[in-house]
Parts: sequence; C-alpha cells; structure tokens
Amino acid sequence: MGVKVTNNAFGTISAGINSSATTVTVDSGQGARFPTLGSGDYFYGTLIDTSNNVEIIKVTARSSDSMTVTRAQDNTTARAFSIGDRLELRPTAALFEDILAGGVEVVADTSPQLGGNLDLNSNNITGTGNVNITGTVTSTGALDTGSSSITTTGTVNVATVDLGNWTITEAGGVLKFATGGTVKMKLDASGNLTCVGDVTANGTM
Repeated sequence: MGVKVTNNAFGTISAGINSSATTVTVDSGQGARFPTLGSGDYFYGTLIDTSNNVEIIKVTARSSDSMTVTRAQDNTTARAFSIGDRLELRPTAALFEDILAGGVEVVADTSPQLGGNLDLNSNNITGTGNVNITGTVTSTGALDTGSSSITTTGTVNVATVDLGNWTITEAGGVLKFATGGTVKMKLDASGNLTCVGDVTANGTM
C-alpha cells in the first residue's frame, strides 16, 4: 500500500479529456509501462500538451491502458488535453514527499508492519492505550507503563521496573525494592528477605 514508480514510463492519450474527466486512457499497450497497482496503491503522472502546459494527476487504479485518476495534484490546475498529448511518470514534489513519509498513512493502516528493527534514536514512543506483545520484551533501562499496561505472552527482560513510587531492580540474583532512591527491601535467590523498617504480618511468621 503506497506510492509506486517505474523507470521512464510514458505514453500518449488515445482520447481527449476535459478538465473534469477521471479516466485517462493511453494508446494500446502503453499502459504496461506504468506501475501495476494493488489496493491502496497509486502513482503520480504528468499530463503535457503540445504547448508544454502540464497537470499532475494521481493514478489510483490501472486496468491495462485505462487509468482512474484524481486531477489537479501538487499545485497544478485541471485542464483539457487532446488526443496525442503525453502522459509521463516524472519526479514530482508530491512523489518525494510521499516517499519520505513512507507512502502510507499509519493512522489509517490498522495493522502496519515493520520491515526490520525500530531504532528510536534516543526518542520516545508516546500515546495512550496498551501494548500487546507475543514474544520477549527486553529493556536495558526502566520500564515505565504509566497508566497503561503491557501485555505479553512471552518473557519480559528488564533491568528496572518503575512502578511510580517504587522501583524494582535485579542484580546478582537479588531483587531490590526501592522508594525515593533508597532500597527498602531485598529478596535473594535463597528466599531470604531483608527489610529496612518494621514488618507487619497478618498470620504466622
């Protein structure tokens, strides 16, 4: 889903169009020079007349030599073109802008997928809602869920869990529970619990 290109695509239109036409047809066999479009795909074409007047159009579907188009793109004006005028796939500002933007409206895409690892480059992912993950969550810093939640059916590997007033860290097999930057309780791998302060128990100790 997104913007498509092919190298050096060109053709001549087989019938004149007025400024409101939404179908452009090129001469027989020339349509194959232009991109093949799936659902949600498109490309930008440039119409040129014999006086070199141009109009950029957005082609949203192509069936052989016939194309469904949206007129007057990229700050151009819809105009009439005659039989024999040219349609070319040229570099346009809209094309480069869409490529830089990924060519996909992420808000409208209900299941966007990454082609590789996501590098935040020291930036944050922010927003409201929950994160549902199948697999392992690994963090070398604090894992702060705020008022939302992270749900995973795999393993969570994290150096520090930030619960707001409390943080939990693990080092050398010892869990450390801290508040205000001070460790108040430690639990080692043997089950020994060390506390700073009083212990109140409801039951047997």
